[in-house]
Amino acid sequence: MTRIAQAEVIDAESRGVRLVDVHAWPLRVGRALDNDLVLSDPHVAPHHATVTLEDDGSLRLSVGDSRNGVRIEQGRGQQLLRAGEQAPLPALARWHLGHSQLLLRLPQDPVAAELPLTRGPTASPPWLMPALAVAAALWVLASRWIASDADTQWNEYLSPALAAGGLLFVWGLVWGLASKLFTGHFSLTPHIRLALIYGLAMQGVDLLLMVLAFSLDWPLLSHLRGAAEVAVAAVWLTQHLRQVLPKHTRAAAAWVAACTVVGFAVAMVATWRRSDRLFDELYAPNLMPPAWRLARGAPVADLVSELRALEQPLRERAAKAQAEDYEP
Repeated sequence: MTRIAQAEVIDAESRGVRLVDVHAWPLRVGRALDNDLVLSDPHVAPHHATVTLEDDGSLRLSVGDSRNGVRIEQGRGQQLLRAGEQAPLPALARWHLGHSQLLLRLPQDPVAAELPLTRGPTASPPWLMPALAVAAALWVLASRWIASDADTQWNEYLSPALAAGGLLFVWGLVWGLASKLFTGHFSLTPHIRLALIYGLAMQGVDLLLMVLAFSLDWPLLSHLRGAAEVAVAAVWLTQHLRQVLPKHTRAAAAWVAACTVVGFAVAMVATWRRSDRLFDELYAPNLMPPAWRLARGAPVADLVSELRALEQPLRERAAKAQAEDYEP
């Protein structure tokens, strides 16, 4: 039979695109089995809509006995048709029936140009994954070496490396299963690559802020380490969601950004109520080699005078704490 049109259907249940050939007009859509296009959406009427071909080659959509009607969407414009109403169906317009979506393509409709293949997060040089894995392993071993003492045995370096590798595999497996659920394709390597990239980025940002705080004598940079790590983690989560939900990248990014901002605000309010400051960290807790120090040293007298200035606020804070703990 000759194909005179093609319908792209996104069902409410399958979450995928189904292509249905149209061989004759009119095209009847609904849940009843005598329709040309049968939908399983419970929010669609038995005989929901009918599409007919006009003499001038255009399409007209008529709504049947439906409670929810049909919403026609083309670009930013929308039109809602109730039961018994009809209207011209613009070319390549998407129309919504319940939770299902349909789009009709005619032979004369323009076809979008072919998109070029891009080297996004799913395509990378073959050497990138081994290089990231080696860098992550060296970082874990170096961190263990810095925290160890002279009596540390070689097998004590093996356990954190194996634990990190197992955690990385489980993380990629969970996101790979999520990709299979929402896109129909199981992808493990891209998610592991993202975990390596952003995991190293978080550690690198943390180290950079520590070094700059010590070298420039800016303790605020050290106070912001936690916030910077959370910001990198938010971007990391957004990249995972972009692969799992490729059609909802903007919504996923907005959701992650909103949760991050709200989390920052709640954490700062809680810290302020607990300790009358925005950050838990009072001072930069890490000392770097003296040769890395770029800021000039301050005289001891300046330190003593600054400590004396803290005496009265500390007395007031102690009195406030004592008053709050007092039980008559």
